Formats: sequence, C-alpha cells, structure tokens
Amino acid sequence: MNKTIQMLGLAALAMLAAKASIAEEVVNARFETTQCATPCTDASAKRLQWWLMREDDQVEIRHLYQNGQPAHNSSLWMKKPAGQFNYSFLMHEDGRTIDYSDVDLKLLAIKTDLNIWQVKSQLVTDEELGKLKKVALDMQQQMEKQQQYGHDVEKYVGELGNGVRTEVLWMPAVKLPYSVQYHYPEHTVTIQLQVLQTGAPAAGDAVIAPKASLATLSNYQHVDFTDLGDMEHNPSEMQWLTRAHGAPGLQAHNH
Repeated sequence: MNKTIQMLGLAALAMLAAKASIAEEVVNARFETTQCATPCTDASAKRLQWWLMREDDQVEIRHLYQNGQPAHNSSLWMKKPAGQFNYSFLMHEDGRTIDYSDVDLKLLAIKTDLNIWQVKSQLVTDEELGKLKKVALDMQQQMEKQQQYGHDVEKYVGELGNGVRTEVLWMPAVKLPYSVQYHYPEHTVTIQLQVLQTGAPAAGDAVIAPKASLATLSNYQHVDFTDLGDMEHNPSEMQWLTRAHGAPGLQAHNH
C-alpha cells in the first residue's frame, strides 16, 4: 500500500523537526573512496564521491558520483533515545523514500548497535582504533597533515580483519579520518577526505553539503519497506523500484 506519508516517515520527520530547534555540533565531510587493483593504475581504479553529514543522533550518507556517473541516493540513519534505529533510503531524483523500522532492519539481519552506529558516523570505530598502533607522523606528514582543516592528525597502523594492512590518519577532535587505506592482497581501498565543514554553514561557502532538509523530506513520497510486496505487480511502481540500487532487502522484490 503506497501512501504519501507513511507512519515511519512521519516519525522520522517529527524527530528532525524536534532537532531543528536545538543547537548541535554539525559535521559535514565529503570523501572519495577509491578501489584499485595492485599495481594501481587509473584504468583499474573505481571511484565513489560521497558526503557524510552528521548530527548528534542522525547521519546522512549521500552518494554524488560513482565512476564519474551521477548518483542520486542517500542513506539516512536516525538513532532513537531507546537505542533503536530508523533508516530511510532516499531517492532524490524520484522524490521517494523507502522507510525501515528497527524491526525491519533486524529481520533483514542488519545490525543496529553502537559499533554499527560508529561505522556509519565516524567510518573507523573506537574498537578498530584500539586494535591499531598509534605511531608518530613522519616529517612530511607532520608538515602536510598535522593541522588539516584546523585539526590535529594522529596516525594509526596495523592489521584489521583477516590480516588487512591498515593505515589511518585520524582527526580526534571531529572523530573522522583524514584518510584510511586498507591494503588487501590484490587491491587497495582508500578513503580520502576532500571537504570538511563543522557547525552551521557560513554564507558564501563555496561548497554546501547537500543535506536532505525537513522541507525536502516532507515533500518526498514515503513508503514503508513492509509495503513493497504490494507493488510487485504494479508496473508504474516497479519502474522507480528498479532504480533503488542499494536499498536493503530489495532483491526479493526486484524480479
């Protein structure tokens, strides 16, 4: 059943409205993720440009470009006071959102705990940093990165997971990496910060984070994940659903 604003959508909007009157630390960071085969060449590199836009209990991750092609979707995570999560998959070109309750996420085996929240909100978790060794920056790194974006940078190295060599240049003041490199046997993944904004954007900022506003979300058409099954035999609904690349649990509906 497709409603203009589903109950979960209303709950999400209410949470955003409540937050709008509270002065909170806002961090907006634009990153580029590059995956490259070893040895790395431009031809083999796959690139994704994206924003992480974070408030105290809300994180929006918005994809901009994937391998040079425009991307138009966001993942919006909201942490509720009881420790539960709501999630919305935003399709900006279509003006649609698919809303997931905490129960939906659990049924899809998507973990919702403090560790996962840190994965979404700071990319490298406190637990992962604890497994790495803090080392001194070399002279060149000290000159180039000690005061990146006005924040000190710390360097961590070691192995994570199944022996994945990892190097993190970390900005503790904003709990975000300046860069992360994961070295796998046959490829390397690099996450590199490109733009950092803290606090409210200033007038005349050259780059403005494309955060989905309360007004934007109010005008989007919301559908609950649990209602997607009702749309399988509706051609007009399936047209936009087939464009929902990356939305959790859609494999069962797009066939």
